[in-house]
Amino acid sequence: MRRWLAILLLLAAQADAQEGFPLDGTWRGERPGPTKTPITIVIVLQWDGQKVTGTLNPGPDAIQIADARLVPEGWRVSIRAKTGAGKSIEFEGVLSELGSYNRAMTGTWTEGGRSDTVRIVRE
Repeated sequence: MRRWLAILLLLAAQADAQEGFPLDGTWRGERPGPTKTPITIVIVLQWDGQKVTGTLNPGPDAIQIADARLVPEGWRVSIRAKTGAGKSIEFEGVLSELGSYNRAMTGTWTEGGRSDTVRIVRE
């Protein structure tokens, strides 16, 4: 009986690790701000079976993502958007911890002429 319980627990853990498209979900991280206070980054991504869509910093000042891509070779992630004022926002990074629900993206966040290394984790 214990053997079957152990097998069921193992299968349940594997099923959780395989859940969903790798970029689906809400992601949160921080980038350095102009002062000592970091700026929070929130990204909500969805996969419709053909295209990745989403929003940066959901809320009244939300920014729609213009282009988001995942390249499975190397698990490279690319996200592009423009603010309401037309300023470019770009993220180029690598997806890691694929077996974890709280997988991460680490890379370069470029906004307002400034580039910073960031780590963004799925919640």
